[in-house]
Amino acid sequence: MTKQNVHADAIRLVQSPRGQYILSQALTVAIEALEEVQPPLREVSNIEDMKFIRDNLFPIYAEVHRG
Repeated sequence: MTKQNVHADAIRLVQSPRGQYILSQALTVAIEALEEVQPPLREVSNIEDMKFIRDNLFPIYAEVHRG
C-alpha cells in the first residue's frame, strides 16, 4: 500500500461516523487528562483549542455518553 493510499484511507476513516467517534473520544480523554495538570504546567490554550475542535467538529462522544 502506498503512502498516498494510506493517507486516503485515514481521511475516509476521519470522515466516517466511527472515525469521528474515535477522534471525539480521544479529544475528551485528552482534555480530562490535561485539566488534571496543575498550574503553571497546565496548557490552558491547548485545552481550550481542543474543546473548540471537539465541540464544533467531533461532538459525537459527548452526545452519546451524555444521556
